[in-house]
Formats: sequence, C-alpha cells, structure tokens
Amino acid sequence: MAHVTSSREKDSVGANALSTEYLQKYQQLMQCFFSRDKTLWPLFSPPEISRLVKGESPFSKQHVSHLEKELRERKDIPSQMQPLTDPFDPLALFAAYQCKDWQDPKAVENVISTPCDPAIHGAMLATIKNPNLVYSEYAGMAVELEKVVVRQIASLVGYDPSCAEGLFTQGGTFCNLYGYLLGLRKTFPKSSTQGIAGRNFCMLNSESGHYSNMTNLSLLGIDMERQVIRIRINRNNQICLDDLERQLETCFRQGVLVPTIMLTCGTTDTFAIDDISSVRKIVERLCRHYEIPRAPHIHVDAAVGWSLLFFLDYDLEFNPLAINKATIKSLRYLKKMLEGLKDADSFTVDFQKWGYVPYTSSLFMVREGTDFDKLQQQASYFSYFEDQLKSETHLQSTIECSRGAVGVFSAYSALQFLGKEGYQVILAHGLQNANYMREKLERISSCKVLCPSNHGPSVAFRLYPKQFRAVPEAFYKEIKLEAGKYNKSIINQVSSYHRQHFVARKGKGLKTNWVDSVTHTDYTPSGKCLAIPGEKAVFLNPYTSRSDIDAFCHLLY
Repeated sequence: MAHVTSSREKDSVGANALSTEYLQKYQQLMQCFFSRDKTLWPLFSPPEISRLVKGESPFSKQHVSHLEKELRERKDIPSQMQPLTDPFDPLALFAAYQCKDWQDPKAVENVISTPCDPAIHGAMLATIKNPNLVYSEYAGMAVELEKVVVRQIASLVGYDPSCAEGLFTQGGTFCNLYGYLLGLRKTFPKSSTQGIAGRNFCMLNSESGHYSNMTNLSLLGIDMERQVIRIRINRNNQICLDDLERQLETCFRQGVLVPTIMLTCGTTDTFAIDDISSVRKIVERLCRHYEIPRAPHIHVDAAVGWSLLFFLDYDLEFNPLAINKATIKSLRYLKKMLEGLKDADSFTVDFQKWGYVPYTSSLFMVREGTDFDKLQQQASYFSYFEDQLKSETHLQSTIECSRGAVGVFSAYSALQFLGKEGYQVILAHGLQNANYMREKLERISSCKVLCPSNHGPSVAFRLYPKQFRAVPEAFYKEIKLEAGKYNKSIINQVSSYHRQHFVARKGKGLKTNWVDSVTHTDYTPSGKCLAIPGEKAVFLNPYTSRSDIDAFCHLLY
C-alpha cells in the first residue's frame, strides 16, 4: 500500500525538489503506519478485511444488482437468529465496499483523510470495551486516558497542562458549539436557568469561517440578524483586523456585550489562519479602554490547522527531515501563525482530519480548566450518579449524556506510534504536494492560483478561457468590481467556463472540489461583496503522489 516514488518525482528540481533523506523517512512511515499490513497490524488479517482494503470486491455483477435493490428496499428484521457462516453480513459488507475510498491517491476533495493503522487498532480497543466517558464508573481508566491526551495537546500548544482541560465530543461542530456556549455562560452566569431572552449582546465571527459558525448560533436561539456580526475578510480570507476592531469598539461603546469571538485556524477551502495574537491584543486594549470587566471568550476553530502544532519546536535551520526549501518557507509562516493559538481561550481539535484518526475524534480544549465550572448544570439533575464520582469527569458540564471513547483510544494510539516526527513527516508530505501543485499551476497561463500566501495543504485556483491572454489582469478586474454597480458578466463568463471544464474532467484525475465562494470581490463602503467561485484540492492524503498531480495538471492545458 505504501507509495513508490517515481523517477519523475526524484528528478524534480528547484525549491520543490524532494530530498532522498525525506523520501526515506516518508517510505518508512508509510510502511509502518499506513500499509494495512496484516503482519504488523493483525486487525487486517481476515480475508474480508484484506480484500476491502485492496478494493477487491467479492460480489458478482448480478449480486451487486440484488444488494443495491435490498439496500434501497429492505425493511424487515430477521425473525430468528441467523447461523454464523461469515463474520460479516453480506449487505453490511457490500455497503462498506460502496463507501468513499479515502485511500485512493486521487481523493483530495476536502479536509478529510484516511486513518492510520495504529489509530484503527486503538479504536478497536474502545469498541470492544465500550466505555462511556461521561461518568467515571461507566468508563474506568478510559477517563484517565482522555486526560493524558488533553495534557499532551495542552503541552503541544503551549497551555499549562496542570490548568488546561478538555473533552472529546462528537465532531468539530460540537466543539465550536461549546466555544459559543462557554462565552454565553461566562458573560451571563445565570443564563443556564434564566436563558438569554432580552439580553443585549452580539456574537462575532468571520465571513470565511465554517458553516457551523452560523448553524450553532441558530441552535442556541440567537437572533441571527440582530445578535450576530460577521467580520469582513481580507484577500487571503483571514479575518480583517481593522473591521474586527471597528465592530468590537462599536459594540463596547454602545454597551453591547460580546460573549464570544469565533476565529479560524485553517479555513476549509483556502487554509486561512486568523491572526489570533493580534485579535487578543485588540480585545485586551479595547476592554481596558472601555472598562469591560469580562473580555469576550476567544474560541478558535482549529479543526484542520491544529496539526501544524507538531512543527512548533521543529528546527527550520537544521531541518532534520530534509524538507524541501519551498515548504520550509511555508513552515516559517505557518509556525508563526500557529504560535498564536496559545492565546485562544479554547480551540477545536479534529483528529479525524489532519490527525489520521477515524471518525469521530474531536477534542474541545480549554486553556483554563475552571471555565468548565461555568457550564455546570444543577447537581440535582444528576440524581442517579454518585456524588463523589461526579467530579472525576465533566459530567455536569457536557452537552452529551453519552461520550464514546473511540476518539480517545484512536487519537492516543496515533500520537504514541507516530510521535512528533511521524506527524512532521506526513504533514510535510501534504505541504510539499501542495507547493508542488501551486508551482505546476502557476506555469499554466490560463490558471490563477488563489491565496498562495496561506501556505497550507489547500490549493485553490480559477481557470480562464483561452482568449484571456493576461489572466492576472483579468482576475484583478474581477475582484475590483463593486457589488451592485457593474455588469458582472466577466465573473459569470469565467465561472461558467471553469465549471464546464471541471465537470468534463470528472473521474479523469484528482478528485477536486468545486467551491462557490473560494474568493470574493472587494467590499463596497456598505460592506457588500460578491463571491467568486473556483476549484480546490486539499492535500491531506498520505497516498497522493506527484505523478497524480502531474497527470491532473496535464488535463488543465
């Protein structure tokens, strides 16, 4: 299963060339942790699992037709116990074969990856024992393992491990929901029983943030028109610091409280990282000036970007992994931006994304563990739990009544086996692929690479018809068009051409993704802009090679 480096990759020259030393490390990592080798990882021993991993379907064409019909129509449950002939029911096994294959080297659609071998085995441990992390008596020592991972991530980001707390929950959306909720509880301590009706406040988030930034507010019953301010974004899709300061100052001057400011560390489409340290300074300065007793809670959706924390103590000068020059340049920027994450009050960690762990494995991290006290519900609600055991978990502070431990065991296993070095190797693979693709795209005269200075694993671009001889100038004209004051035919013409090109390529190369708003025009004085569509590839896939990128780029000429 490990990728074999082609001669074409070895012959690559310039700042994006791959070193022999790095390639050896990469091959070692793939053989140990992404090979699905049953001699190393016994879980892959059953023949059904081995064929599933290899994509070798055991179903005949006639059998497939029958199973597809059964999946659409079946509604009965067997009336009697079934004889054990195979370890997997045929319908379940067929459904597994029909799932999206994230091991496919061409799978680069989004911020999704395939899990590593140790994480899969770790998940099996939790599945067998079935602990419920919501209560220590239901979970046993799984509770302590969760605390180990929390301390490890706290140490990685720069939190004090003796003060920080965290909990595993059901996906990054829940983590972001906790971020909003914590801000509300800190700002309005009695809101858990008295609600928020009639409160004078506004939540602040970025226009380029994940959609859960808005759907969570809807779940909380926030007035989306009057109690939410969406902050403008700059050309790189980062939150605009000037607009943030302007909006925050307006709120404070008018006596409007701001419970939570939601930032992003690695946006889904272009991997924009908000300047967290600068936001913290703005907040503290304005709070002092306007004598705000309780500063807004700063939560960072770092679901994707958290993984780059593994590079915080990487020596870029010595460069022990011999990462190529282009990517070392990227890491200088990325390290600087990730250093700001320690200034967040809380942040989201999705191990299931760039952490190579199975779904779902999300961790809500809090810098000051005492913040969880603000989320506590009345003790009387939890009458059938032992009083002396309630404090051993975050039982009274969680949204869930059940918290599975699969995420904990799989995340811990991945961290222990890959270690910092392993993660640095596999993350560098994605970053080097992304930089290589940017270089290839920049050589195509009809292509405009978008947000290249974000330096992350996401590569966004826009294709122009052949008659556009000066693409940079054409793109500049697009972004300078003002909403409501122009004929937007130029944007529509280019978007239509690119969309047709994208659809015609379906199944012929890298499985990229179409994005309706990958960038935007400049803002009007009233704060309006137009979305500009484009295409993206996200290089989290450990199996994607440069030959896959070469073949794809050839399709764009």
